Amino acid sequence: MARTVVLQFDPALDRLPSGNRLSKGVSAAAAVGDALWLAHDETVAIECLRRVPGKLRYDGHRRYALRDFVALPDADDKEGDLEGLACDGECLWIVGSHAAVRDGAEGRTTREALRSLARVRRAGNRYLIARIPLAGGEPAVEMRVGDRTMRAARLTGGRKHDALTRALRDDPHLAPFLGLASKDNGFDIEGVAAAPGGRLFLGLRGPVIDGLACVLDVELRTRPRRPRELELVRYRKHFLDLEGAGIRDLCLAGSDLLVLTGPPMRGKGKATVRAWRGALRARDDSIVKRERLPELLELPYHRKRDHAEGMTLLARRGDLVSLLILYDSASRKRRVAPAAMTAGLHSVKLS
Repeated sequence: MARTVVLQFDPALDRLPSGNRLSKGVSAAAAVGDALWLAHDETVAIECLRRVPGKLRYDGHRRYALRDFVALPDADDKEGDLEGLACDGECLWIVGSHAAVRDGAEGRTTREALRSLARVRRAGNRYLIARIPLAGGEPAVEMRVGDRTMRAARLTGGRKHDALTRALRDDPHLAPFLGLASKDNGFDIEGVAAAPGGRLFLGLRGPVIDGLACVLDVELRTRPRRPRELELVRYRKHFLDLEGAGIRDLCLAGSDLLVLTGPPMRGKGKATVRAWRGALRARDDSIVKRERLPELLELPYHRKRDHAEGMTLLARRGDLVSLLILYDSASRKRRVAPAAMTAGLHSVKLS
């Protein structure tokens, strides 16, 4: 049984520019010490809550605009579709979905609705992979680490692509899906786990290919003479047999990769947490079979409410880990006045 954790937001910051509320759900989470970093897919900011000692509660809400740390692909775009947060021990990594978007069937006539349904857009700040140093637990433009300076930086790119999607244009597995809308099994990053040295695991909600979900294993480094920019060194692909599910989030537990799954497209399904043992030791493209991905936890999943979207590790003792699961499209039972929502704290045994 999960324990309930209350996430208390500042009521003055709860209503977003889109009119939605932060307390109705978040898209990504990363716990670092007593801080809980969160992102919402309708902003270009990160939120920070602090754990209340002795209580299952986080408050002290602060918001940090990403434009204060890195140059955004589209300075005028107020929605980043931020889907991944992770810490590598020095920096917080922030990842956008990189997904194309299809308009809904909207209009006063059938012709207008069909025309709207045919529009697929590729929008600016979704193409974001950035790091922000954490200096004393606070985000910083730069910080000293020993004899070197670590600076906030982002992967090179523009409003409709970045170095990652450019590299994937000729990929035999993923290239055909780059132009498809995310809800049509198109390319869609929905989770990240960060290892030291600029190695990121990017979990794809889509595409799911022949029933296999994909984890992109990328290596990034600072560009020579351009310390505010990152370049892609290489990428690997790992195809995971998640029984037809896509990936909603990732986090590392030592050398193991924990995988939060969910339906790749709209509709019913189930959400689970699975373990890929020894993922950090992978050095080549791979196919990971179902028997190597044991199911550790099954979570409730509803078609329109309470979608498990964020996962972060709070503590580990041997093979027992404490996982915080956060939800998007939170139902009324998960919302707490004023401007709060609840998350689930699960104790999970890895073996």
